[in-house]
Amino acid sequence: MRYSLKALIALAISVITIAMIFKITNVQITVSDIKKLDFRYIAIAFLLQFSFWLLWALRLKIITETLGKRLRFLSSLEITLSSMFFAAITPSSAGGEPIRAKLIGDICKSYGTASAVVLIERLLDAMFFAVALPILVIITDFSIGFGFKVAGIFSVSLIGFLFILYLLFKDPERLDKLIIYINYKILRKFLGRRVNAMTEKTLKEAHNFRNALIEIINAKKSSTTLIILITIFMWILGFLIPSFILLAMDKDPVYLLSITAQLIIVVVSLIPLTPGSSGIAEGSMAYLYSNFVPSNVLGVLVAIWRFITYYLNLLFGFIVSLKILKISSHSPRLQHQN
Repeated sequence: MRYSLKALIALAISVITIAMIFKITNVQITVSDIKKLDFRYIAIAFLLQFSFWLLWALRLKIITETLGKRLRFLSSLEITLSSMFFAAITPSSAGGEPIRAKLIGDICKSYGTASAVVLIERLLDAMFFAVALPILVIITDFSIGFGFKVAGIFSVSLIGFLFILYLLFKDPERLDKLIIYINYKILRKFLGRRVNAMTEKTLKEAHNFRNALIEIINAKKSSTTLIILITIFMWILGFLIPSFILLAMDKDPVYLLSITAQLIIVVVSLIPLTPGSSGIAEGSMAYLYSNFVPSNVLGVLVAIWRFITYYLNLLFGFIVSLKILKISSHSPRLQHQN
């Protein structure tokens, strides 16, 4: 019930924002306007979103199996969709990663390995954005001031995070000291005597986590290359959705500008203000696309794009999450394996 309420709040914010975009652009949509859409391109846009899900699930499966854990593709797809639902109802999509780590850990029997899988996913995504965003902002000469600020902040943050990660995992003892410090200086106030058991478990999972990262780094080059290529291809397919919506409206698809704008929108959506960045994503898209798309199609573009990339995540993710909850209620572990 609580999650359903969050989903409804996110939907309400999104719908209200889209309605405001229609109001600001002074556009009214009629049935005849909808009939003018070329639904062949709309169908392709839907297929791109489905492909995005499938590629994400495939990447998750490959990373997990590179760490020596078996994961069926169907299980990976269910985990992906369920995590997307929780990402869609939490600020800055923060709820997706913990759910993904929990579900992977239930199957792998190691939450350290599961955390490593999720972190590797995030690192791959972050590196893709850190490389692609500055390059495309320069190539397209798009929104130089705003675009460069977003690209610069994101790139500096990633470099800082990678530097901290390097220092943290260079020496295992440093990791142990950090965990012990956090547990006994901070968590002890809340856990009391349970802090000892908590610390022991955390240290064990942290070592598993570190070993998993090392295993990925030392994996076959073919596996690493495949994971990187899937990441690039996955995001490009997702970012092509607005272009095909524009084609459906008989407008210039402006591929490079659209992909650049999508990169910026994803980064801006990390601001933890609303569930699933509802309102932020729609507003950012309207603002950015107003630079190269006619104002009379902005409302329709944002509405269809949000339906395909957000409302579908909520719908399918909710259905899959209910299935997972039903299975877990009958078993202490998710029985997705053969």
